[in-house]
Amino acid sequence: MGREARLFERTPKVVVGYPVGGSVTLGFHASMMQLLQYEMPKPFNRRLLAKVTHSQGLYVADNRMLIAERFMAASERPEWLVMVDTDVCFPVTLLEDMLRLAGEDKKILAASVPLGAYPSCGFMRTKEPGVWETLPTVPRHPVEVDGIATACCLIHRDVFDAIAAVHGACWFHHIYLPKSPEGTAPQDFKFTSHGEDIAFSIRAAREGFRSWVVHVPGLRHLKTRGLSHDDEMAGALAGEDGGVGELVAEG
Repeated sequence: MGREARLFERTPKVVVGYPVGGSVTLGFHASMMQLLQYEMPKPFNRRLLAKVTHSQGLYVADNRMLIAERFMAASERPEWLVMVDTDVCFPVTLLEDMLRLAGEDKKILAASVPLGAYPSCGFMRTKEPGVWETLPTVPRHPVEVDGIATACCLIHRDVFDAIAAVHGACWFHHIYLPKSPEGTAPQDFKFTSHGEDIAFSIRAAREGFRSWVVHVPGLRHLKTRGLSHDDEMAGALAGEDGGVGELVAEG
């Protein structure tokens, strides 16, 4: 076994993958360049970044699937996958921060940003099938949730292995669950569609992996304006309140 292979076994290595559905924002590009400038000068046995990969196509779930497939097929068997959307900017210490926050027990961790329609990347089931409630605020310590949005997330190889062993390599494929009662005629039968983020969370939970969400300072979601939990903290100090959103699965 060569020196680099031995170091790979001792050092947690991270692949950064970014799905491209449309354009790559300047903020994301600058963040990625700064991350490379920060990680690459490190000695090999201290460098977290193993590789950067991307997939571009019309369907975001397919892009996430291709990134996961490449991650799992890498001969070096990197330990972690970080996925970041191309409209998110982030600090140069993102990999260090997320691994530190994940610790020894968390294998799915979303670094939350406001999503625009929803106030955070953390979701909880409700009593109504197909309806998930979003966390209105996210603290700087990880909190357990039922599902995550994958705008910026850290996932361990073990999660992909466990899902594939039972369900096949369908990590980010949508899930269609029965909506109509048993006995409904086929032409009238309806299904509830869960998108790739929630579908991944459901599959991971079935295999015993909990999902967590946390506020990592310095992240910003670039929509019509930059959205950040950093602003919510400033608003809280000023006495402002945040709202609660709901995610309703497509029927």
